[in-house]
Amino acid sequence: MILNPQQNADSLKIPKDIYLRILGKAVSQTQVDIKDMETALPIADFDKIQSISHRWKGDYDNMRITTLSMIAREMNQEVKSSRDKEKIAGFLSKFKDIFFQLETELAAAVKG
Repeated sequence: MILNPQQNADSLKIPKDIYLRILGKAVSQTQVDIKDMETALPIADFDKIQSISHRWKGDYDNMRITTLSMIAREMNQEVKSSRDKEKIAGFLSKFKDIFFQLETELAAAVKG
C-alpha cells in the first residue's frame, strides 16, 4: 500500500477529504502527463520530459507519496545528465506501475 490518506493529511495539517480532493487533481493531471510523456520520449523532447518529471517530483513530494516523487526525481536527474532514453523509459515504466496502484488506492479511499 502506498497511500495512507489520514497520515498524509495529518502531516500536511489538512482534513482528509481535502487531501483526497487535492490528490485527485494531481492524479488527473498525471494521467494527461503520462500520455504527453509517452509522446515526448520517442521524439527525444527532453524539455517536455524534464518539465513533467519536475512537476511529478514536486506534486508527489508535497502529497507525501514519496515512492512516486523519488522515481520522478531520478527521471528528472537522468534527463538533466545523460538523456538516456532507455533509462528514462525504465523510470517511466516504474512510475506508471506505482501510479496505477495509487489510482486504485485513491478510488478505494474516496469510496471510504
